[in-house]
Amino acid sequence: MPDDIIFYIRLVYFALEREKNLYFEKQNLTASQGDILLFLAGAKKRNKDVNQKDIEMHFRLTNPTVTGLLNRLEEKQFVKRVKSETDARNKLIFLTEQSELVLKQFKNHRQAIKEKIFKGINKEEQDLMLVYLKKCFTNLSEDFSTPK
Repeated sequence: MPDDIIFYIRLVYFALEREKNLYFEKQNLTASQGDILLFLAGAKKRNKDVNQKDIEMHFRLTNPTVTGLLNRLEEKQFVKRVKSETDARNKLIFLTEQSELVLKQFKNHRQAIKEKIFKGINKEEQDLMLVYLKKCFTNLSEDFSTPK
């Protein structure tokens, strides 16, 4: 294989996506549905309420796409939608106990993947890798944040 860093970053990304997909498929979820659950869990951790528009903006998805994803998650009892107390037109989206359990198990799965990735890589090298990846992301993100 060529020494092309972009090629290897892509391979790592696909391998991580495959691991995530395999896990969520076993839970009767699609990867997209799993991503929404992970997003909701992150918001819950920050004590932030989430509505459908937040999901649309975060994932850059259309209203009909997110509506479909949320409908299926609700049918499977992974999320519940509740009218906001401050604005009855706004429905907030919450994780259910079932989704909390799936995400708790995913956390263990994620830790196992992390250990696999960093096998033979010491803590200092891991920290440097994170610094470099953040810089790469920032550099690439500049194109999206600057108006043309």
